[in-house]
Amino acid sequence: MPPRAKPNPVRPRAPGRPSRRGNRWLAFAGYGGLVVGCLVLAAATFLLIAAPVNLVRDRLIEQVRSRTGRDLMVAGPTSLALLPRPAITLANVVLSAPPEMGGAPTLTVQTLEAQVGLLALLTGQAGVERVVLKQPAIELHVDAAGRRSWDLGRPSGEPSAATSRGSATSAPSSAPEQGTGSSASRAPGTAAALDTLGPIFVRVVDGSIRYVDERSGVRQEMEALALDLALRDGASPLEIKGSLDWRGEKVAFAGTLSDLRAVLEDQRARLSLKLAGRPAEASYDGAVAAGPQGLSVEGNMRLEAASLQAFGAWLGRPVATGRDAGALSVTSSLAGGRDRLSLANLNATVGGTSITGDLTIENGAARPHVAGALRLSRLDLGGVLIQPASSARGRPAKATPSGARPADPIDDILRRNGAPAETPQARERGAGWSDDLIDLTPLGLADADLDLLADALIYKDVKTGPTRLSLQLKNTIARLSLEEMQLYGGRGRGLLTLDGSGQTPATGVDLKLDGVSVQPLLKDALGFEWLEGQGNLTIGLTGQGASERQIVETLRGKVDLATTRGAIDAIDVTKILRGLEQGRLPTLRIAAGEKTSFSELAGTFTIANGIADNQDLRLVSPNLRVAGAGSFNLSARTLDYTVRPKIALNTSTERAVINVSNVEIPVRIEGPWEKPNITVAGQEQILETVKEIGKNLKSKDVEDALKGLLGGGKPRDVLDKLFKKQ
Repeated sequence: MPPRAKPNPVRPRAPGRPSRRGNRWLAFAGYGGLVVGCLVLAAATFLLIAAPVNLVRDRLIEQVRSRTGRDLMVAGPTSLALLPRPAITLANVVLSAPPEMGGAPTLTVQTLEAQVGLLALLTGQAGVERVVLKQPAIELHVDAAGRRSWDLGRPSGEPSAATSRGSATSAPSSAPEQGTGSSASRAPGTAAALDTLGPIFVRVVDGSIRYVDERSGVRQEMEALALDLALRDGASPLEIKGSLDWRGEKVAFAGTLSDLRAVLEDQRARLSLKLAGRPAEASYDGAVAAGPQGLSVEGNMRLEAASLQAFGAWLGRPVATGRDAGALSVTSSLAGGRDRLSLANLNATVGGTSITGDLTIENGAARPHVAGALRLSRLDLGGVLIQPASSARGRPAKATPSGARPADPIDDILRRNGAPAETPQARERGAGWSDDLIDLTPLGLADADLDLLADALIYKDVKTGPTRLSLQLKNTIARLSLEEMQLYGGRGRGLLTLDGSGQTPATGVDLKLDGVSVQPLLKDALGFEWLEGQGNLTIGLTGQGASERQIVETLRGKVDLATTRGAIDAIDVTKILRGLEQGRLPTLRIAAGEKTSFSELAGTFTIANGIADNQDLRLVSPNLRVAGAGSFNLSARTLDYTVRPKIALNTSTERAVINVSNVEIPVRIEGPWEKPNITVAGQEQILETVKEIGKNLKSKDVEDALKGLLGGGKPRDVLDKLFKKQ
């Protein structure tokens, strides 16, 4: 056997010396990095020097035209930035209005920045990942035919979605021309574009929105719009977040739309939206669809506002003229759209008033029309219509030319309502009546047909119990039909009319009250506390003016009063007659605790220019009969009235010295009705009455008593002394 060769000994590698194989990989890595770096440098150089931004811009314009029929114009320069991410910036971008509508552009953007992928730039494809719109002006316009400027429909001649998705043998769709408002003509171009979208984010910086509806004349503007839209892909929810300024108040909003494509195709999607600002906070959760007739909803809403007055002013529809009605809270189910909206299961509070029921709001006419049935814990007419004069005068007057007298806010409102400006003398003459302004302009906010059930109906100091009524409001004329009303221990029904259609507001009342407690009613309504009893009243009155005092001064109509089982306070007519019967003349004055009781009191009062005239007052009690005639100046709160009491039967007491049965003693009551003067009237008639009594005197004691009554002098002199005005 030949000897085996010895293997060569392996020599150890010198410390720190790389192997040949490691050198090769390191060389490859170095060369590769150099190549990549050269490619990146070359690509960057190409993008900076010869990037196809114009090609991308032109392709974008072409796609907008092919999909929407609109012209996208870029009037400013187009530039490219690579860091931090590739982005194309377009200046002065304009999206035209629909060709058939014309008018202002739908969108004008000062700067549009579109972030795109590197591959999109190299291939010339408009693969937009993020869009930033700086200072965009958005024009949302609805013309008289109902066509909307934001409908991005397919251009005329493009196949409909039904045709493109159908088989080759399918008949072509007969969709109407673009711009008619149908879903078939609007949706396919925009909705189909979502299929090609990847994740996209849109940011709006310092934008503005202008909304014009030629059908209703509505014009609204929103400013300082900040908006973020995020769409992960065509089938993902659209996330919305941002804020805007409207009517001087900033409102933040955030929400999620479940399916943008469904909305663009006039199908239902779910919307969750919240708004928060100083005027109000609101939320909505439910279905939404953008159909040919506008936005439609079906879901639940909540609204909270710290001040109803401030909230109404912010909406441009003031709902309270003077004192603030308080905080507003509303929850309800919503269903409908722009022309008709239903509020079911409404639960609301306004200040201290709770409201429940169902409403329907129609917006087709010049004013919204509200119909439905509501239950209220109370209905405060004064709180809605009355503006305190003190608060009006407390507001600063507008600047006037040098030397001119500042305008009085109350005088301005009175002139606007066709009434003359007030003077200090006029206000003094009407002391006791309110100068608070009755402003009927809220009646012009809407027309209405409502069935109402109120636990209490309130106007200033007058209050009722449970009241069933209906409200018909049309052309600023409100008719409140009081179908059943509990008040002051009795019941009532009738009609209250508030007419704000003319230059001067007008008020009318037609009421029939049965079994009411007269004293608290007259006290609350007129400040008149003399009369007690259960009464029936028929009231038919009209007045004009911008304040309670003006209405009272112009009051016209008639009041029929019939009262039973009552009394006239502060005077006792029977006591006066009994004093005469005993040979003395009592002091004639108003005295607390004095009463003239009766079983029946009735009369008719005819009112003209605030003065109530009565000629047929009759008071009946078992022992007394009283007739009366005179007038009440309602404006000045004074009266000039004469009553003629007499004892009905011969019921003389043991101490009687004169038989006064059937003797009539005229008593005059005049002056302010809070504290009038009382005197005996008709001295000649008194003298004849005393003479008639004297003819029947047979007792020497009675004759002496009569002389004592007359003071021992001549009858006329004594009567002049005794019966003179105090």
